[in-house]
Amino acid sequence: MDTNITDLVLITIPLIYLISAMLAPSRPPLSGWRLLQGANGVVILLTLFAALLPESGSRLFSTSAVSCIVLTLVAFIGVIITGYSAQYLSGESGEARFQRWLQLTLGGVSVVVTSNHLVVLIIAWTGISLSLHQLLMFYPERKRAALAAHKKFLFARLAELCLVFAAVLLYVEHHTFFISEILSVYSAGDVELSISAQLAALLIASAAMVKCAQFPMHGWLIQVVEAPTPVSALLHAGIINMGGFLIISMAPLMLQAELANWLLLIVAGFTFVGAALITMTRVSVKVLLAWSTVAQMGLMLVECAMGQYGLALLHLVAHSCYKAYAFLSSGSEVENFLRDRLAPFESPSAHVQPLFFLIAVAVLAVLIGNGLIANDASLWLLLFLFPLVLISERSSTTHRGSILFMLGVSAGLLLAYTLQKLVFNTLAPTGALPSPAQALWCLLLVSVLFVTYWLLRQAGDSRLTKALYRNLYAGFYLDEWATRATLALWPAQLPQRAGKRGVYRALEKEQLS
Repeated sequence: MDTNITDLVLITIPLIYLISAMLAPSRPPLSGWRLLQGANGVVILLTLFAALLPESGSRLFSTSAVSCIVLTLVAFIGVIITGYSAQYLSGESGEARFQRWLQLTLGGVSVVVTSNHLVVLIIAWTGISLSLHQLLMFYPERKRAALAAHKKFLFARLAELCLVFAAVLLYVEHHTFFISEILSVYSAGDVELSISAQLAALLIASAAMVKCAQFPMHGWLIQVVEAPTPVSALLHAGIINMGGFLIISMAPLMLQAELANWLLLIVAGFTFVGAALITMTRVSVKVLLAWSTVAQMGLMLVECAMGQYGLALLHLVAHSCYKAYAFLSSGSEVENFLRDRLAPFESPSAHVQPLFFLIAVAVLAVLIGNGLIANDASLWLLLFLFPLVLISERSSTTHRGSILFMLGVSAGLLLAYTLQKLVFNTLAPTGALPSPAQALWCLLLVSVLFVTYWLLRQAGDSRLTKALYRNLYAGFYLDEWATRATLALWPAQLPQRAGKRGVYRALEKEQLS
């Protein structure tokens, strides 16, 4: 009986999205937006109800804590975005079209996060991409929007091919497409993976990196800021996280796949450090937020590769809420930026931040020596550096405070982080401590990030820093390379048929923003 109730509830959710996508465009605009808000609200209630039901053992759907958290999060973001869009898109000729594709996109997400069947998951994953493409092309006359959507379209097909081949390999290995049956084989503990399983894990990791816009397939995410702000909020707060969700949901397999984890550590690690530093060179608010998303997704995938699934799930939820707020309030950021420029500015002394770095390393060494921290030391170093940088930069913003005040704020944030991590560790799949080699690699990444940050802040006139800043400003020219490869593989049909020179000029203009 429980199985029937659970299945009925979870089947109803995508039907709600489908029905609302059909009805809303035919109603008056304001009434249509209210219908969409109500539909997303009902989805939240149904998801919470499904989460409270006893474990049903359904073969069709997943009612894991991760699925329920992500589905509730996406529906909540849907409520916020539809409420915002009612005013933002008021009077637009494509308002009804936007309503339709928004709900279909959210419906695809609901199927992906609750499906227990690989084929259904891949079909819904493809549906999300196709629906999102229509939202990204809301203004089809904009060249940069069309180019970004074109690149996104091709990269999405690459991710889907990776998932298809991974599903085939897993089916050959286990003779089933049901995810729970496949993962049960790897849940027992240390399992020696076959070559097919190793390849499947590598393909899953590759699909996640493509979905999360990791280097060098990140440029489209920076350029889709040409789309309406609600689309940016939906993309950065919800859709972009699907790669992280995929890795977390396949945790039992990924824990055993050392090669796949090292692929994530290397590619996502470079992306995390590079994108975080590139963010320091940006002025445009939405472009800065887009680069921040690339960096955050890289860090989340690194956390997954280190077996810290509870932390990755917490990161996913926190980043989604923050990015939805940041994009939907981006219009007020210009005023905030001008106000900050008028405020007195004081850079920290050159020796302060290196001293803080040494303090963080010393504290970390004491904790490791006393057995309080194991091989996840790199994540703790990153955590320790955050309040120390906050304290050192306390005079660089309009929100000033004494050292004692900043210490209190930092202590409160560290406490909140610790408590939330404990909660999410109980909700996420069981993880593992990283190997010493993985921990050392991540310590190196965090150290490079901090040292380079210090150079950019304190040694801006040196020849080395100028050359570094120039390359960061250009995004290491990775997107230009990827764009040339993309256009050579499948030329884009841009508005007014801009030639290749026009495409590259558009990219140069994007870099200047």
